[in-house]
Amino acid sequence: MKHHLLFLPALLLPAAGMAQTFSGGTGTAADPYLISSVEDLKELSSMVDTPGEGDTQQTYGKYFSLTQDITQPFKYMIGLEGFFKGDFNGNGHTINVDIDMQTDDYVGLFGTVKSGSVHDLAVKGSVKGRRYVGAIVANPTNEARLYNLVNYATVTSTYTSIAYVGGVIGGIISQNDGTLGGATVSRCANYGTVSCDGGAVGGVIGYSGQAVGNTISDIANYGYVENKGAQRVGGAVGNPMWNDKLHRIANFGTMSSVGISGCIGNSNPTDIGEIFYDRQYAHNTQDIPAQEKNTAEMTGSQMSGTLGEAWTYADGMLPRPAMGGLENSDLAVLYATPILLTDGDNLQSVTKDFYVSTGNPAYGSVTWTAKNGLVEISADGTAAVRGNGLEVLTATLGSASRSITLNICNATGINDIRCDRQTDGSWYNIFGERVSSPSRGIYIHNGKKIIVK
Repeated sequence: MKHHLLFLPALLLPAAGMAQTFSGGTGTAADPYLISSVEDLKELSSMVDTPGEGDTQQTYGKYFSLTQDITQPFKYMIGLEGFFKGDFNGNGHTINVDIDMQTDDYVGLFGTVKSGSVHDLAVKGSVKGRRYVGAIVANPTNEARLYNLVNYATVTSTYTSIAYVGGVIGGIISQNDGTLGGATVSRCANYGTVSCDGGAVGGVIGYSGQAVGNTISDIANYGYVENKGAQRVGGAVGNPMWNDKLHRIANFGTMSSVGISGCIGNSNPTDIGEIFYDRQYAHNTQDIPAQEKNTAEMTGSQMSGTLGEAWTYADGMLPRPAMGGLENSDLAVLYATPILLTDGDNLQSVTKDFYVSTGNPAYGSVTWTAKNGLVEISADGTAAVRGNGLEVLTATLGSASRSITLNICNATGINDIRCDRQTDGSWYNIFGERVSSPSRGIYIHNGKKIIVK
C-alpha cells in the first residue's frame, strides 16, 4: 500500500524518541493525551506506526482525547506516513479541516487506521484528494473500529476511474494479515457533498472488501452524491464486496444522476439485510437489491421494528443512527426533517400539494421558506403549489439552515402549463443555486431537468 509523505516545518515534527507533550496527559486509557488545538493535532500527525516487528509504534496502545471543537482549519493528516493504531475519542466535538491534496491517494483527517479506533467525532470543511478519499478516514484496514462519526465536509476526488471515495470513509481494504479480522464501522452519518466522477463512490463509504470481510451496520447518508453514474456508485455505500456484512443501511439523501444506485452500488455481499432508500429524494433507475420507500413511510417510529435500537426516532422526523449525541446537532435535525411529497412525486417532478415537517418539539421548531413564491407554506406545514418551475425551500433551525430544490410540474389549477415552458434562461444546480457555467451533474434550465455529462 502506497503512502505519501507530508512535508512540514521541522519544528512541527518531533523526533521519534522525543516525549509527546500535547495539552496534557500521558497517553493511557485513564490519562489520555489531550488534544485541544491545531498544534496538538499537528503533533499527533507526526507520530508514526510502521509495519513489521521492531518498527516504530508511536500510537499503538495510546489514547487521545479531543477536549473542544477545533475551529482553526487543520490542513494536515494523521497516520499519513504509516498507520494510526491508537484510540481517538472526539468526545462529540467537531474538527474543521481544509485538506487539499488533489494529486495524492489516501487523503482524509486520518490516513490509514489499523487495529485502532476513531469515534465520537464530527468533521466539517473540505477534503480533496485523488484515490481513497474520505473526510474522517481515508483507508481503514484490519480491525479498525470506527463508530459515532459524522461528516459535514465537502469531499472531492479528482480521479475518474475506480476512486474509492466516501463522505465518512474512502475505501476499506482488509487483507489476510495473520489472525487479524476485518474492520468494523457502525453508527455513522454523512451530511456533506461527495463529488467524484469515478467508480466505487458512496455517500458514507466508497468501497469495502478484499480478502477479509468487514462489518458495516447502522449508517445513513443525508447528503448529496454528485457523480455521472459510474459503476459501483451508491447513495450510502458504493461498493461492498462478497464477504462483507451489511445491515441497517439507509440513504435519505439526494443524488445528481438517476444512474446512481439508491443505497448500495454493488449487490455482491451475501450477508446483507435492511437496506433502504428514499425513492422520492433519491430517484434512480438501478436494479440493486434494496427496499425503496416514500419519505412518509420512514418517519416517526415506523422503521423501529426494522432498524432497531441503534437508531433514534421522533415524530415528524426521519430515523437517525444514535451517535452518542451527534445526531442531535441542529444540522442533523434539519436533514432528518423532511419534505413529504405526494405518492408518485419526487423532487424532480412535483405535481401536487404536499407537506413539510416542522420537526419535533424535543429538538426545536423547524421553519420553512419558499424562495421563488411557487409554494405557499402554512403554519401547519401544508405546502400548496402556486406555479410551475424551480422552487427552493429552505429549512432553518437555530443558526443552521439547508435548502432543497423542487421542480414543480403541472401544478394544481394550472394544468395547461408545462414545466418546459418556464423560461428565464438561467441554470440552477440541485440546491437551487444559480450557476454561470454548468459543468456536470443535474441542473434545471428553462424549467427542464438536464443532466450535464
